[in-house]
Amino acid sequence: MMSDTANVIFVPKQEHGLLVDALDHLLSESALIKDGWRPLWQQLAQAGILSAALPESDGGLQDSRALALLAERLGRSGVVSPFISSAAAATSLLSRVPAADRFAQLRERLSSGSVTVAVDIPGIAQSERGAITLTDGTLSGVARLVPFGAEADFIILVATGGDGEPALVLVQKADVAIEQSVIGIDGAPYATLRLDGIAIQRDSELARGAEAERLIAWGRDVLVTMHCAEALGAMSMLVDLTRDYLKVRHQFGEPLSAFQVLRHRLVDMDMALTEARSVVECAAGLIEEDDVSARRQAVMATHFTVARAALKVSQDSVQLHGGIGMADETPVGGYFRRLLTLPLLFGDEDACAECYSG
Repeated sequence: MMSDTANVIFVPKQEHGLLVDALDHLLSESALIKDGWRPLWQQLAQAGILSAALPESDGGLQDSRALALLAERLGRSGVVSPFISSAAAATSLLSRVPAADRFAQLRERLSSGSVTVAVDIPGIAQSERGAITLTDGTLSGVARLVPFGAEADFIILVATGGDGEPALVLVQKADVAIEQSVIGIDGAPYATLRLDGIAIQRDSELARGAEAERLIAWGRDVLVTMHCAEALGAMSMLVDLTRDYLKVRHQFGEPLSAFQVLRHRLVDMDMALTEARSVVECAAGLIEEDDVSARRQAVMATHFTVARAALKVSQDSVQLHGGIGMADETPVGGYFRRLLTLPLLFGDEDACAECYSG
């Protein structure tokens, strides 16, 4: 008999299937995604997909398992969008901060797709603190390579107060200077933002001290889990592409799938994918639980497992495709580059193992 915890984690809800079906239908419309993410974004809002992170009282699900499923499907499609930062992490954080009612209107605008919010919470590979300081009510410093930082309307940042305590703050993009805007290897936009003595408003400080520390840790776990779910989708597509390629590509008069050593490598890729799927589902199921230790361990295990699986699946897929694997005419190279970003954003498996053991 399955335990209550296992029911929470592994048994899907009917709403999950409906959301995924709605998203898959939108992603099948190539016209929505050929001109960037903005045309698709409004369709996601109309389908209720951008509302998934809202509390039930606001018409959402507040269900991280649903968010992970959506992130996985987006990762499988290859679409680049601010879903993880804006629709998942930012919306969730703004629902959990003290006096969250202050941000009811902003959450509504997020779910309608009229605004987006970028989130800059350092990962375990970016341990330096004090990059942004909060002194006498003003913010100063530099936030480097913020995903969708130049496209977002608001940015959630981590700052350090004069007393050394952390603070979680919300600023308008109009108040920051964009020093640099680049397209990363994953095709997503990143921006370096400078804050020069920005006076924060009363509602701009989301949390401070121990409460900020708790929300920062929780927000980081959400970001890591959702990026792992997105990587899971990219890996599943690479496994499918590789399987199909081995069936149609012939060598010595036989399809490549007839060679046992190549079949074994494909099975190894599929096993790595299955392992990654299990840990992602576990971490997503524990995000909303009150057991901080269990959540942290699950997220770290997911980070480690997915980073290792992504390296194997992406490299093996390229190798089994041969030289065509990195050609622009095939999608394999794009998925390969997407999978490289997980360790760049949050640390590779070695950094994850060191943090976990510490």
